[in-house]
Amino acid sequence: MKIIDLSHPYKMGMTQFPGTPPIDVKQIAQIDEGGFRVTDFHAIVHVGTHCDAPAHCVKGAKTMDEIPLDEFIGEAVIVDANVEEEKEIKPDILKDYEIKPGDIVLIRTGYSKYWGTDKYVEDSPYLSEKLAQALVDLKIKAIGIDFISPDKVEDNTSPVHKIFMNNNVHIIENLNRLDEIDKPRVFFAAAPVLIDKADGGFTRAFAVIEN
Repeated sequence: MKIIDLSHPYKMGMTQFPGTPPIDVKQIAQIDEGGFRVTDFHAIVHVGTHCDAPAHCVKGAKTMDEIPLDEFIGEAVIVDANVEEEKEIKPDILKDYEIKPGDIVLIRTGYSKYWGTDKYVEDSPYLSEKLAQALVDLKIKAIGIDFISPDKVEDNTSPVHKIFMNNNVHIIENLNRLDEIDKPRVFFAAAPVLIDKADGGFTRAFAVIEN
């Protein structure tokens, strides 16, 4: 059995969605001074590898504490998308894959290699609304992506987010190392941190590869 960590580390200066307050991580106690070390961490819940709750974009929708944990854990299908020439990802990427109700779909573009660069944010791929609806129609329970947002970065109306969130499909953003998965289906987990009434949650996402 092999476990692949699919998360980006949280650290000062990390890539974030435009306009969000920067993460702040610092040591406020040291072993040499007080006998123990303590890290002080300040960030919005939509930073790094994280999960979105429907309340993020839909008024009155479920917050993270209201979502069963198993909706972020289960069998995942790896779907490849070539975004080097066309940034909009369309439904035709699904044609060669068998996706079952209750699956988690992980869209692999390879864009995580640009993490930490302007290109990751400014030239990011995104999902078409037709693709989002096609995935809803397939009755998946979650969608994971290795880029910054399922919507265009500059579109603050978030239509793709809303298609998923209005249909109980959960979103995991900023996955890493999907290129290391060499099987079409894997066990996947992205359990979000349990924060009361939160609209998102940090996660340590991973895949389990059976021998």
